[in-house]
Amino acid sequence: MRTIPSLFFTILLAVLLSSCSNTAQPGATLPAESMKGYELYSWLEGDQWKFSLLIGTNREKTLDEIQSTDAALEGLDALRSALEGVSVGQTITWSAKEPLAFPPEEIVQQVAQICRDQGLICNIAR
Repeated sequence: MRTIPSLFFTILLAVLLSSCSNTAQPGATLPAESMKGYELYSWLEGDQWKFSLLIGTNREKTLDEIQSTDAALEGLDALRSALEGVSVGQTITWSAKEPLAFPPEEIVQQVAQICRDQGLICNIAR
């Protein structure tokens, strides 16, 4: 009779431990809320605009962090999809220090509209 409780405990422990995994997978989604909002970056690679939406912090991100394959979003549709996962009322601060850049004004306005449609506060730091 002790086998059933032991088996139950083992299964429960395995489930709990598997849910505690903290390793980020490529393309992993961001948490819906961040205490310091989110940081948005953009750059042109070939003829494709890429974006990176990172959790806001008090420190400056490195170019490697910003452009990592885990963070890079290819095109406006990928950015829209990421922004749809952010909770209403969150702040998105968009900056583009060298060698990063802002896309043409038409794309900037589209991103601003996506943020408004999602109930996000978009601050563009030019």
